[in-house]
Amino acid sequence: MKFSQIAKMLAKNRTGVDAINTVGDAREISRRKLPKMVWDFIDGGADGELAIAANRRSLNEIKLRPKFLTDVSNRDISAKIFGQKADLPFILSPSGMATIAHPQGELAVAKAADRAGAIFCVSTASGYTLEEIASVSNGRLWFQLYLWGNEEVVNSLIDRAGNSGYEALVVTVDVPVVGKRERDLANGMSLPVRIRPKNALNTLRKPKWLLGLLNGPDITFANLAGFAAGDDASSIGEYTDRELVDQTRTWDDLELIRKRWSGPLLVKGVMTPEDAISAVDAGADGVIVSNHGGRQMSFVPGVASIFESVVHAVGHRAEVFLDGGIRRGEDIIKARAIGATAACGGRPWYWGLAAGGEQGVEKVLSVLAADVDRTLALLGEEKFSNVTEHYLYR
Repeated sequence: MKFSQIAKMLAKNRTGVDAINTVGDAREISRRKLPKMVWDFIDGGADGELAIAANRRSLNEIKLRPKFLTDVSNRDISAKIFGQKADLPFILSPSGMATIAHPQGELAVAKAADRAGAIFCVSTASGYTLEEIASVSNGRLWFQLYLWGNEEVVNSLIDRAGNSGYEALVVTVDVPVVGKRERDLANGMSLPVRIRPKNALNTLRKPKWLLGLLNGPDITFANLAGFAAGDDASSIGEYTDRELVDQTRTWDDLELIRKRWSGPLLVKGVMTPEDAISAVDAGADGVIVSNHGGRQMSFVPGVASIFESVVHAVGHRAEVFLDGGIRRGEDIIKARAIGATAACGGRPWYWGLAAGGEQGVEKVLSVLAADVDRTLALLGEEKFSNVTEHYLYR
């Protein structure tokens, strides 16, 4: 075999799904496959991106306390979430416009999550409609809702989610304004996605992505078609810029949503015990402690560093989830040890999608599941549900 053939084979292996052994591998493969403007949109955060680093640092600072010579031959990594078993205690967090990473977008993610026994929380800003996503999955789906300025939009999305069989409604509260994402500004990232002179050369070097863009669905917020002046990406983009946030919203609005939605109701974006208490008082059944993956604010602490204070405030009244910085199965175990029902994350599945579509997402989830299982064994515990603060070094 010629050297050039060997080089091509090795390059192919480095970018294929089989090369994903960690979430970091999926991240690196997706970086090589995507144009810079798209990669930065997925990977980047707000302002100086300090909150992204803080999320990882806060998890890294948690140390686990193993015990040995215990029977760990019958391990169970599942978790009970709102009374139902989830085979994988990792919730795929809502992240918009997944069709920018792969033409199959959320359809691929929903199928992979279904097979993995994981919950997929579909974003309001999904590239496919919430009905289309529900039609390809028999798994557990949650729907994420922004508090749009137009009440008709809010009520319509709630009703559509209920009619489509979504189990839970997740209300995101940390967007009174949209954060300043400096990478997107530098790249001229927008909706509709435009190839500009500054990024044209780099984009042309990613022909597979470009072919997917040309032959795939429009990259847009599909759930908003019908509310904007037109159904094209430009009209929906303009509508989103105008209507996404409403700075007059209060906890009273959550009470109104509680009356309209009969299933589990969660609030995402909580970073203080006070807000967690307000959420539960307004009717929330769950709280997702999150700084929006560092995409809204750079000046806040890592989620894991403040998580226990929220658990102490409302853990006896609601289920509490950790969202931010999850990269390994041990992070999911750490989240459980500090009081989480389960962990959540958006970038891991997004990187998997960009790296290999449906198979890429499935591989990332299988890696996380294997990580959780192995960490349990090394910790000396058989059941994920039995992990408590007793496994923490203080």
